[in-house]
Amino acid sequence: MTNWITRLNATNYNQQYDAIQIVSKNVAHSAKQLGFQELNITGYPNISNNADRRHHIREAVLGVVQPGDLVVVQFPMWTHLNFQSEFFDTIKGIESVRMVALIHDIPTWMFTKGEEEYDRENDFWLNQLKKFDLLIVANEKGAHKLQEDGVNVPMIQMQFWDYFYAGPRKEKQFKKKLYYVGGRDIIDTTYRAATPLYIYDRQVEKKVLESGSITWLGRRPSDEIVSVLDGGFGVVVTENLVEKSNMNFVYYNQFNNPTKLSMYLAAGLPVIVSSKTYHARLVKEYGIGLVVDDLNEIDTIFSSMTDQDYQKMIDNVRFWQEAVSEGFFIKRALLAMFRTLELGFRDDLLNK
Repeated sequence: MTNWITRLNATNYNQQYDAIQIVSKNVAHSAKQLGFQELNITGYPNISNNADRRHHIREAVLGVVQPGDLVVVQFPMWTHLNFQSEFFDTIKGIESVRMVALIHDIPTWMFTKGEEEYDRENDFWLNQLKKFDLLIVANEKGAHKLQEDGVNVPMIQMQFWDYFYAGPRKEKQFKKKLYYVGGRDIIDTTYRAATPLYIYDRQVEKKVLESGSITWLGRRPSDEIVSVLDGGFGVVVTENLVEKSNMNFVYYNQFNNPTKLSMYLAAGLPVIVSSKTYHARLVKEYGIGLVVDDLNEIDTIFSSMTDQDYQKMIDNVRFWQEAVSEGFFIKRALLAMFRTLELGFRDDLLNK
């Protein structure tokens, strides 16, 4: 029996810095350390209305999968919908093959503002997830949301993405400053605090920079950012920055595992999350950052924070830094998958 993991490869040079590519690469890296073999895919062009081409690609990618194998699919595949659906059906059609979804995102939730905007029973993505034997989900909050949406497949949680990093890091000092690493153009802001906010992003509108406290540092490779952060806090998600996107990330980020959260932790930086997110409880419980819904409160928060307070957070982050940098969370989830599927243990499964 062979264990397989899909990996989404970039189709152009700039895509290698996208969160999707970083996470897909890191997941595959962790899986390979556990003995998995890769099934390499990409964003195939010209396949939407070409059934023969889709068939040949599926044959080329899945021809190595044998009866009794295990296939972990990084979901979604970010290619044409008909190709994804047929890809899953082809895997399920191989005798005794078990198929597991390791979920990056739920597009249904990303592009809507609430449950009233989609049909749970007929939604494409929710019905695709029902095809799998097991789901490795972002976290418990996301799992319960899936269960409410009628997806009753057994689920195991990851809690955090990993961010492999073995490069240099700077010592962290208590500095009253914030960092935000984004992937979408920032078109507006309600941030008016005096604390400097440094933004790594491909584009920031001029009116955003007129706030006086915001500095745009451009887009940089994520490893480069990790190597230069020397203090302050990493902002994971905030309603104070308005991003150009047709995705509703303010709503969606309460259910997912943001890539930037793991990137900040890999850098050894305390984080700022909102109270709506799954990670708010962990940030509080383990003292690895702050829970702040409105960044305009940060001046007041920093006014009562001491060097000792900050250093304690830095010390608390060290374990998490080591864990995400070495692939702890993905490997733990995959091992929990083996315990469930191979040995019949149920203690890792999330219940309603």
